[in-house]
Amino acid sequence: MKLEELTTLFSIYANEGKLYRPSYYFPVDSTVKPVPIISSGAAFMTSDILTKITRHEMPSDVVSSTMHVPKIAWKTGTSYGRRDAWSIGFNKDYTIGVWVGNFNGIGIPELTGAEMATPLLFQMYNAIDYNSGNSWFAEPAELDFRLVCPVTGKVPEEFCTNNVIDYFIPKVSSNIRCDHLKKVFISPDSAISYCTSCIPENGYKIADYPNPEPDLVAFYESEHIAYRKIPPHNPKCERIFEGKAPVITSLSDKKEYQIEKDEKNPGQLMLSCTVSNDVSRVFWYINDRFYKEAKAGENIFFYPEKGQLKISCSDDKGRNVNIRITVNYF
Repeated sequence: MKLEELTTLFSIYANEGKLYRPSYYFPVDSTVKPVPIISSGAAFMTSDILTKITRHEMPSDVVSSTMHVPKIAWKTGTSYGRRDAWSIGFNKDYTIGVWVGNFNGIGIPELTGAEMATPLLFQMYNAIDYNSGNSWFAEPAELDFRLVCPVTGKVPEEFCTNNVIDYFIPKVSSNIRCDHLKKVFISPDSAISYCTSCIPENGYKIADYPNPEPDLVAFYESEHIAYRKIPPHNPKCERIFEGKAPVITSLSDKKEYQIEKDEKNPGQLMLSCTVSNDVSRVFWYINDRFYKEAKAGENIFFYPEKGQLKISCSDDKGRNVNIRITVNYF
């Protein structure tokens, strides 16, 4: 996206979500009707989140420089390879977008939106809106308050602690109850886990384990971040489990892939997936024929044949997902 386009989109929040119109450098016909995009409640909630100064990616010297900046909401961004960095802010008077980078697209190791673009954004607000005061958008009537789990933002369950009050939109915001923990039957030595089909009559205990989404598990694994894993399931159990099936992330369903035809170095496709916390092994199939077993989060490769392929992935709990792709050579 162009800087002007992204800045214009952020201005929607400053106009209560209802006023989108293209940006212009010269006067234009004022009869052009703005287009409503999101509700005023959603715009206010997003703006409220983006006013928070304490953020994990913000250097302390940048945070300290905000004390003289008019009240604004802002968001940073850094492109892959650190080729460019962004920071876009808005308040009731101005929406400002900052882009930093090389015009030739060469990345810079030190380039981030938080460290490079955001200080410029703050300087610009100090230059053009220093005496604006701290007036902010009025809270829309459609908003209400409720208790939520501080870990997930969902409706609290019995295991949620230190719940906080937060905004929500009645009849719009999700009412799904929190599931960031799950009760697991495990052996006394915590070596294996049981389900209701294989749990012994005695000699087990119940423990709460984190229940992160599959993509978060994949992130933990790829970044070597320690987290509390559910013990391997009872190997004698033959039950097929309900729950979250693997999600194939390296290939997309119903997409075509162009592979360079090179006899010396033929092209390959990667197989990778995200899985639940209770999964340790996955099994890959190509056109219903077993291909390879892999660890959860492990990337493997194969030489694809030309034509339509069915790619299947099953986890060690019996849950399965299928996609179909088309492969062509050039």
